[in-house]
Amino acid sequence: MNRWIKIAAATLTVSVLAGGAAFAWYSDVIDDERNITVDYAEGEVREILYHWREDTEPPRNSWQINVRDGWSDPVGETDVEPQILPLAEPAVEFGTFTEEFDFLGDRWFSYAVHVGDQQVLLSLIDRGPQDDAIRRAAWIAALSTIGLAIAAGAVSYWWTGREAPAVQRAHSVNRDFIADAAHELRTPLAIIQASSGHALSRERTNDEYRESLEEILHATERAGASVSALLEFARLEAGQAQPRKAPLRLDLLVEEVAAGVRVDGTVIEADPGDAVVVDADDALIRQVLDNIVRNAAARAGKVVLTTRFEGQTAVVDVIDDGPGFDEQMLPHVFERFRRGDQSGTAGLGLAIARTIVDLHQGTCEATNNADQGAKLTIRLPVA
Repeated sequence: MNRWIKIAAATLTVSVLAGGAAFAWYSDVIDDERNITVDYAEGEVREILYHWREDTEPPRNSWQINVRDGWSDPVGETDVEPQILPLAEPAVEFGTFTEEFDFLGDRWFSYAVHVGDQQVLLSLIDRGPQDDAIRRAAWIAALSTIGLAIAAGAVSYWWTGREAPAVQRAHSVNRDFIADAAHELRTPLAIIQASSGHALSRERTNDEYRESLEEILHATERAGASVSALLEFARLEAGQAQPRKAPLRLDLLVEEVAAGVRVDGTVIEADPGDAVVVDADDALIRQVLDNIVRNAAARAGKVVLTTRFEGQTAVVDVIDDGPGFDEQMLPHVFERFRRGDQSGTAGLGLAIARTIVDLHQGTCEATNNADQGAKLTIRLPVA
């Protein structure tokens, strides 16, 4: 529905503007054609005043009229015989007098000049050529307005049609985001409700109460982590976390992250690599590496980070010895609420990582190793 409203609004707007421009042009045409007629009539009268007694051919359809005595003499040849006295009389009072009138199905223009002693010179001009020009101008103005309105409607239809899929996809993504967020929070809330209800259903031992509280605590921590990830992702999507870039030793940051992340049962280490300097936000890139390393450590016994150059690009590889990503999910692991396997939490860590890397004009890539495990590659422009 909104699409047709936009099309109608654009068409109406262009129609009004085009109609206004066409009307202004049409008015100019009418004025020009009328001025042509008036100038021509004045020229005819001047010809009568200055040359009609000379040995020259006088203008056509012109008369010398005596208003007082009511007689008239043609000056040259005449094609028509209208009632010319009413056309001449007002000129005695006003000096000049013009009027348009119909005669024998044609439109005529009269120009009368008082030349003294109740004498008036009158010239008649056929308005046919000017009327034809005005009619052509009217058709041109109307067709131009209609053509521009049709063009505006077609362009609006094409533009909204091209825009509609993107808008629909955005609405679909937002719907999926809300549904996935609700689903992600529903599980820990259900655990909290079930554990607390179970604990309160009857008197229990201290150990049973402790077990219920531990379940509630674990579910609360999971819900809190999901909410924090949602808020972080929303902040990044809204552009509220613009990177504060500065020269950054990426290889040293990789070593710090590898030494700082602790996951039970998983060895995390950084291989010595090239000294790589990038122009990046230290806190945001640290968050990227932390998310990726923790995501890998959740499903592997060993995680190795390496840093290297690839032309003018700095590359960080995070390689694990876990089961790898599900092949069907591999193209979607960086999408929000997507998990590469059944491990992990809300499925937002890699989505947040890719969003931050995008802010740095970099790329993220996920692949499976040929033998075992997965590999995540981050590429950032070299400073």
